[in-house]
Amino acid sequence: MAFVQRSVILFSIIGLFLIQAWAAVPPAGNTLPQSIDPTKAQAQPKLEFMKNFKGKNQIKLLNNRFRVDYEVDEIMLLFFRKHGSAPVVLVQPDGSKIYPRDADGETIEWHADVSYDLIKLTAPMAGPWQAIGRILPDSKILVLSDIELQADKLPDTIFQYEVIKAKARIVNADEMIRDGGFRNVVRLKANLYSTNDAEQANFGADIFRLGEFLDNGKDLDEKPRDGVFTVKYYIDTATGNWLPKYRVTAELFTRELEQETIEVLPNPISFNARVAEPGERYHYVDILVDETHIENAKLSFQGSILLPNGETHTFNLAEVDKRELQIFQNDYGSYRINMEVFGFDKTGRDIVLKLPEFDFLTEEPEIELPPMTDASAEAELLESEVELVAKQKKKEEVPIALIVIINLVILIMGFLVIWLFVLNKNIPNPLALLKRKKKQDDPVAPEKKEEKAVKKAPQDQSSDDILDLSLPED
Repeated sequence: MAFVQRSVILFSIIGLFLIQAWAAVPPAGNTLPQSIDPTKAQAQPKLEFMKNFKGKNQIKLLNNRFRVDYEVDEIMLLFFRKHGSAPVVLVQPDGSKIYPRDADGETIEWHADVSYDLIKLTAPMAGPWQAIGRILPDSKILVLSDIELQADKLPDTIFQYEVIKAKARIVNADEMIRDGGFRNVVRLKANLYSTNDAEQANFGADIFRLGEFLDNGKDLDEKPRDGVFTVKYYIDTATGNWLPKYRVTAELFTRELEQETIEVLPNPISFNARVAEPGERYHYVDILVDETHIENAKLSFQGSILLPNGETHTFNLAEVDKRELQIFQNDYGSYRINMEVFGFDKTGRDIVLKLPEFDFLTEEPEIELPPMTDASAEAELLESEVELVAKQKKKEEVPIALIVIINLVILIMGFLVIWLFVLNKNIPNPLALLKRKKKQDDPVAPEKKEEKAVKKAPQDQSSDDILDLSLPED
């Protein structure tokens, strides 16, 4: 019986070793396509996944367990959870819990976003850990110990106004991270730093921002949330030697990678405008190419011409076409040309140039008048002076009359305001004044009043005689 038990244990140990050896071999066809890494990524920090035995996150809610090795001095955990849910809670091997409020900035750093938790632990306890929270079923529990960035290398020589598409990936042991939520955690940016060579045009230049790598399926990014970050460089900067730097930032960590120095060459395309004379019908613009670093015979051009009257004409020039634009002279003013150039440099690299706008101006010719004699010149001058004086008088008549009227209105309004509000008097009634004046001018009115008074007195006396009924005294 003991022999059987020992045999079972022995076969179990052998089986475990075989399983581990089989898991360490990467499956065929599941490796990341080789990309150029200008920073020697094998010596850079890496990003590692914490997986269960099936290699996928199938751990049920409230039972998200992972193990921390005793050799780990620092660990960074990333948990993707349901949008707007509460931060996760970590349970240590001894059963004690760690909450976001326990972050002290030294041994525990915690950033709780609306859809993920980023936690950095220094000297974590070895053993099995558990994360409690509404962790998304299709997400992975990531253990961020170190990060490795792979980015497309910029060419050693590039041109001013060149458009370059570049990609970047965050990888773990040559396996690209494809978690859609990971793009919300990190930001990838690229910049150019001048080497400050006093003999070059970019001496003392500021940092030139190449752009930010995005994984949103817009512009040049082919597919959203596929783990491939894409950027479009537009080299609109001074010529000279530059140092490219790529920067990965998150809330709790930052990494910066450098590439070897590159050189920005001058724009190889220039223009020469031949403006039409008044009697000619067409303007001509010659396209000049500096063939030092570019294949002139393999260039093609396309763009648009904005005419002074607002019309827009498009054009395409193939490799065999004459490097000349013929523009019809339909009006006087500004002609604006926008152009893109496609071709190859001397090394065979594809290039795309988006040139700055080129414009030229045409002016309407002046009409030459026939020469005049002295007498005619004096007569014309005298006539012009007379017309000028007449116009000035005509202009002055209206403003003076208008000013007088406005002043009178202001005086009347001021008088009424003083009479009504300052002196507190009413405006007299014209009808009452007329009646009063009429009474004063009529002399018959007092005599009529006296006659009425005389007639009234006898009546009063007769009435007194009739009413006296007293007897005489003996």
